[in-house]
Amino acid sequence: MSRNLVVTGGGGLVGAELTATLLPHFDRVLLLTSGAPDLAGLRARLTRVLEATGGGTALVERTEALSLDGLTGQRLRAAGFGQVAQVWNVGAALSYDKDKLGATVAANASVPLRLLEECAPAERFFHVSTVGVTGPGSPGRRDIVAEAPVWRPDAVNPYVVSKLLAEHMLDNVRHLTGAPVSVLRLGSVIGPAGHTPVQANRAGHYTLVEMLAKLRARSATLTLDADPDVAPPLAHVDQLAASCAALSARAASGAEVAPYYHLGDQSLTNGAATAAVNTALGAQLLRLGPPDTALDRAYASVNADNVAFMNCGFRFDHAVLDAHVPDDARIRVDEDSYARFVTGQLARSAGRKPAATTKGRAA
Repeated sequence: MSRNLVVTGGGGLVGAELTATLLPHFDRVLLLTSGAPDLAGLRARLTRVLEATGGGTALVERTEALSLDGLTGQRLRAAGFGQVAQVWNVGAALSYDKDKLGATVAANASVPLRLLEECAPAERFFHVSTVGVTGPGSPGRRDIVAEAPVWRPDAVNPYVVSKLLAEHMLDNVRHLTGAPVSVLRLGSVIGPAGHTPVQANRAGHYTLVEMLAKLRARSATLTLDADPDVAPPLAHVDQLAASCAALSARAASGAEVAPYYHLGDQSLTNGAATAAVNTALGAQLLRLGPPDTALDRAYASVNADNVAFMNCGFRFDHAVLDAHVPDDARIRVDEDSYARFVTGQLARSAGRKPAATTKGRAA
């Protein structure tokens, strides 16, 4: 009998790395997409990750794709996924627009509940969330957030509301039915520590990398309004995938799997990260303080949530995660790995557009 895996968001930054890491451990993998599935495109992304990590690219042949729209048990059975070992719900809709609250709740809260019911995984339903790192706390607080349901959210927008709702509804199902559900709260996910970058992503730290490329070209400096002494939760995507794979193996073995985990290292402060970037690039391109130029204010306005996130005063307990994940699968972000992520992504960006760069210089 085939051991089947179902994944949403398998083409994204986290989902592609995670799916590529899990592929060797499952016979068949179903990638669920929010629109019409592009299996060739999804397989191409997975192939790039497997090539970078030294994995067997033939593994992509184990993948199939279906649309999430109208997903039913009957459609799963017709696709050969009548029995599912694990579900990894990575996909999400990101919106801070209050007018899109209904659509965001439908995508982030209704979808995981429907997936849990239709797929009924025998081993575990892993729900990837972020409300634990975007919701609770404020700069003035220094709470320790436990690996448990969040009950003091601070930020209120459609994304956080929908993620918080999903966590609590899944927790209710777990209590009432005994369904094997785990919520994984990610830190801010950055590029890989152990291999070259393979994906372009315009969110979060990747936007910062693009800004750094512009700053270097202009010999300018960007000021970030962040507390230098705060250490936000960070995770290299390949180390994150390794931690998730360890939890997946734990579920497969029948060992205890906790209902909540925080996946994000908090050893690198904003000040240390800024210094590491400047040292790696050989110039002061970043500094911390109130934004004072038009460029600074534009960056701060479009990335207000990220700047607030870098200033979060709370910390996240991950004692349970450390007990359940081997040392070599734990997330570790330090000055060296952070600087290598930035310089590696900058090099990849420069390599993608050689013609445009040459044309600009000639002009």
